[in-house]
Amino acid sequence: MTNQAGGGESLASIVMYHVVRPTGGLAATLKGLDADSFRGQLQYIRAHFTPVGLFDLAEAAEGGRPLPPRPIVLTFDDGYAGHHDIVFPLLRETGTPAAFFPVASSMLDRRVLDVNKIQLTLAASGDPEPVVAAIDREIDREAETGGPSRAEYRAKWWNASRWDPAAVVYVKRLLQHVLPERLRRTLIDDLFRRLVSDNEQAVAADLYMTVDHAREMQQAGMTIGAHGDRHRRLSTLSRDEQAVEIDGALRVLDAVGLPRRAFAYCYANGDYNQDTLGLLRARECRVAVTTRPDLARIATGELLTLPRIDTNDIPAGSNVDPQDRTRR
Repeated sequence: MTNQAGGGESLASIVMYHVVRPTGGLAATLKGLDADSFRGQLQYIRAHFTPVGLFDLAEAAEGGRPLPPRPIVLTFDDGYAGHHDIVFPLLRETGTPAAFFPVASSMLDRRVLDVNKIQLTLAASGDPEPVVAAIDREIDREAETGGPSRAEYRAKWWNASRWDPAAVVYVKRLLQHVLPERLRRTLIDDLFRRLVSDNEQAVAADLYMTVDHAREMQQAGMTIGAHGDRHRRLSTLSRDEQAVEIDGALRVLDAVGLPRRAFAYCYANGDYNQDTLGLLRARECRVAVTTRPDLARIATGELLTLPRIDTNDIPAGSNVDPQDRTRR
């Protein structure tokens, strides 16, 4: 096994996690790993890789301490309570470093992220068809004033994915980013209030970690980074709007007591453009991660666009033979 690419270039694996589910509460209805599955993956990772910190990759790229064989970084997006309550004790017990990326509006303002509102709405409805019907009604109204028709939306977005049937993909894509902002906002909030809860702050308190949790984790050696103010897709925003979203994200660093320089950033939905990279460089961001699936090449020109492997591609159990990615 080696962590060298064909030309002697150093490689590392970065794993992307989202929900690690508790046994009760609203978070238990979200898709993700349960505690036993995460524990099994951690056993596999420690058997076949060498866990390192996210900033260790930057140090190696900048000519500092070289990486050990088969380096791997664990990253956790969105700042769920399970990251503190389930993941953190296991990492601390095994001496495994990791990076966590809470969203400012969920951790600090107690707002539920749109992606979670959509997931909870689908879980509460039990069947995507009523949610599809509500979306289609609004599309039909918009079409009367010149907007795209229901048939146009379905032709492009009614497709099954690796994870979801076509109706669920349709709901997620349209409510996450396809529909106009004003229409998405109205639909998401209305469906969430009717089907899930009219107390958004109570739901947020159930779903997300607190500032005290993040401080505790940072003091124990975990990396706390930024992941957006409202978890918006940056490439859909103007440069000025991106600056507002990024600067709002850095409120997490302020709350935890970290400086606004040499920080780690995680792009919401893996989405960024050249404006984004320029804004992060101007703010002295040291390392940033995407959702592009690949091994990470450790070089200074790659540090703001590092790819990650999805948790679903990691086996569980220390006795499982290493996958091709591990051998590579």
